[in-house]
Amino acid sequence: MRECPLTHTHINAACRRLLRTLSRFGNDTRGNIALIFGLSAVMIFTGVGAGLDLSRAYLARQKLSEVAALACQYASRPAIVDTSTASYNGTGGGATYSSQVTNFITATWQNQNISLTQTNGTPFTYTQGGAANVSLSASVPTTFMQIAGFTAVPIQAQAHCYDTPSSVQQRVPDSNSQDVIQESFETNTTGKAVTYYSPTGSAVGWPGPVISAPTGYNAAVGYTGAGGTQWHVEGYCLEQDIVGKNEATVFDGNYSVELDCDNGSGTKGNSSISTLVYAPAGTYELRYAYASRIGYPSYDPTYLCGSSATDLNWANSSSTSASGSMATAYRTNQINVYFDLNPASNQPPQHTTLDGTEQLAGSNLIDMCLYGQSWIQRSVTINVTTAGYYWLSFAADGGNDSYGGQLDDILFCRFSCSGSVQDNYTTAWAASSLLFEDTFESPSYSGSNYNTNGNVNNSDGSSSFWNVSGNGWSNAPINQLPYWVSGCPQSKQCVELGWYGGSNTSNSLISQSFLLVPGYYKIQYDYVSEVTFSSLSAVYCGSTPTAANISTLSAASSTGMDRVLGVNHGTLTHDTNTVGVFMSHAQLASTPNSGNALGSATSYTNPDGTTTTTPTVPPNGVSLTSYNASQSNPLIDICGYAATAQARTSYVFVEKPAYYWLTLAALGAADVFGGQIDDVRITSVGSPYMSSPPSGAVTIPVPSPQPGSTIAYTGFTIPADPLAP
Repeated sequence: MRECPLTHTHINAACRRLLRTLSRFGNDTRGNIALIFGLSAVMIFTGVGAGLDLSRAYLARQKLSEVAALACQYASRPAIVDTSTASYNGTGGGATYSSQVTNFITATWQNQNISLTQTNGTPFTYTQGGAANVSLSASVPTTFMQIAGFTAVPIQAQAHCYDTPSSVQQRVPDSNSQDVIQESFETNTTGKAVTYYSPTGSAVGWPGPVISAPTGYNAAVGYTGAGGTQWHVEGYCLEQDIVGKNEATVFDGNYSVELDCDNGSGTKGNSSISTLVYAPAGTYELRYAYASRIGYPSYDPTYLCGSSATDLNWANSSSTSASGSMATAYRTNQINVYFDLNPASNQPPQHTTLDGTEQLAGSNLIDMCLYGQSWIQRSVTINVTTAGYYWLSFAADGGNDSYGGQLDDILFCRFSCSGSVQDNYTTAWAASSLLFEDTFESPSYSGSNYNTNGNVNNSDGSSSFWNVSGNGWSNAPINQLPYWVSGCPQSKQCVELGWYGGSNTSNSLISQSFLLVPGYYKIQYDYVSEVTFSSLSAVYCGSTPTAANISTLSAASSTGMDRVLGVNHGTLTHDTNTVGVFMSHAQLASTPNSGNALGSATSYTNPDGTTTTTPTVPPNGVSLTSYNASQSNPLIDICGYAATAQARTSYVFVEKPAYYWLTLAALGAADVFGGQIDDVRITSVGSPYMSSPPSGAVTIPVPSPQPGSTIAYTGFTIPADPLAP
C-alpha cells in the first residue's frame, strides 16, 4: 500500500500515518522466520482492517454531505429565507432563521439514522443580509486502526448555500411562480414497497408494527420529503405505497401516501400530516392530488370535493363498498385540508374527527375530498393578509377503518403554481354522452288507449353511469298516474301528468335524483297536449312562463277535445296541458320519497330534515304570473300547449358535486287533464372550463358558501369553490 485513495484531508492524514507505522514493521529484519511471519500477519490484518475503518469513515462523510446539501436546500427556500427578516414569537428574524435551519439539521441527522454525534456547535452560519453556510463535523470510531493508535477518524462536510438572500429569489426560474412546498412523497427511508412513518419519527416497511395513536401532538418529525419539507404525523401513521402495492396508484412519480394507515388489526388508522411554512402577505396557490382507495359504485364515476363541510354534508350514509366488507362508510376515503396561523404553542391547532374518536391536526378547513374514482387535482387560492407562520395540514376524517384516500403531488406556491390545473370533469362523460334516458316503455301496460294504474316508481329508464335499478321516479302527491299506450310522442308508451286516477283532480309530478359534478348538461323531453282547442294553433313552449306566453292560456277557455280519443271534454281553461321542468339541489327543495304503494300519498323530505306529506319547499313551486328566476328550484322549461309532439331541449349549469332532482310537473288547471311527456334524457355537454359553453344555460342554485364568495379566517381568506382552473 503506497498511497491513500481518499482525498479528504483528515482521512488522508490518518492513512499516511498508518502507512509509516506499517513501513517500520517491514524494515525491521531482526528476529526469526516465525517472528517475521507473525509481524507480516499483523501487517496484513491491520492493513485490511484499516481499509474497512476508512471505508466506514468515507460512507459516514457521504451522509454528512447529504445532510449539508439538504440543509442548504431548506435554508434557500424562499419562504424560509423570508423568516430571516420576520419576527417569530417575539424573536428577531436572523436568530429565528438560524434556529429553524439548525433544527432542520438536527431532525434530518436523526432521520438519516446517522449513529454519530454532530460536534460542530454552530452547524449553520448566516450573516444578516449576506452569505449562509453549513458546516458539519463528527468522529468515526475505529476498530482495526486502534492497533496503530488511532481511536477515531475525524470527518467534515461543508456546503455553501448562497451569497445573499436576494440571490435566492433570483434563482427562481419563474418570477410569477415560486414553490414554497413541492412534495410528491418520493423519499423512502426503508426502501420497501410499503412504509409506515409513525408520529415518533420511526419508519418501518411492510408489514409494520402494531401502532397506537399517541395522545396529543408529538414534536418529532415523522417524514422529511422533497426539498427538506418536514411533516409532523399525528394519529397512527403515514402510509407510503409504491405504485401497484396495496391498491395504490400515483399521480406523480412512484409513490403516493394514505392517511388512514393500519394499526395492525385493520380497525384504526386515521392520521394527519402537518408542515410549518412562513407566508408573507400576498397570494398563494395550494394544489394537491387526491384519489379514493376504496370504490363505491353508487358514487361512480363522479368526484366529491368542496371548499367547506356544508358542500358535502349530505354524503353521510353507509353502504358496502366495491371491496365488500373492507369498508362500509361512504366517507371512508375523506381527506380534509387545513390552514392555520401558528399559535403560541407552536403546535398545529386540532379538530375532532367525524366519529369523535381522535384529535388530529387542523382547525381552519379550506378544502376537502371524500371520493374520486381516479386522481383529482384540487386548487385553492389563499390570500394571506397577516404575514406569519402557518400550519398546512391534511387529515383523514372518514371511517377509522385503516382504509382511506390517497395524496400526492402537494404544491404550495407564491402567486400561482406553474402549469395548468387538471380538468376534473368526469372523463367517462365525454361531450354528447347520453347519461340517462327514460322512454317510459317499462313496465309495459295493456289497454286500448291508457292504463290509470301506472306506477312510475317502477320505471327505471336506462343509464350507463348511475345505479338506478329499483329506484325509478317518485310520483306525487299520489303514487299513481295514467300510462298512455297510444298517441304518444315517441314509441308506444308515455305518461300524463295532469291526473293520477280516480276522481282526483290534483296535478301530479314525477321526480328523480342524479349525482352530478360541476359542468354543463342538456335536458331533453318530448311534450304534447292531451286536450286540443280549435282556437289554438301556435306552440306555447319556452324557457320561462313569459317566453311560452302562458298568461294568455290561463286567461281563456273553450271546448276541449281529447287528442287521442276524439272525445269532447267540455269547456276547459286553455292552460290545462301546462307542464314545467325543474331542477334543484337536494338540500334546497323538498324531495318526494320513492317506493310508496300504488295509490298511496307521497311523503317529502324537506330541506330542514323533516318528513311531511305537504312539502315545505315544493320542487315545482312556481308563480306563472310573476316568475322568480333566482328561486331555489329554477324552471328549466315550460310547455302550455302543442297539438303536435314537441322535442324540447334546455341546458343547465351545475356548480357543486351533489344530488340534483329533475322534476316534471303539471302546472295548469287541476281538472284531471294535462300534458303528456315522453323520452326524458340527460346528456353531458362539458366541464365548467369548456371554451364554448351552451348559451342560456340555467345555473342551478347551491347551498352557501356560494362559488366565488370569500371565506375569511384569521390571517387569510379563500374564494369558495372556484370554478376556473
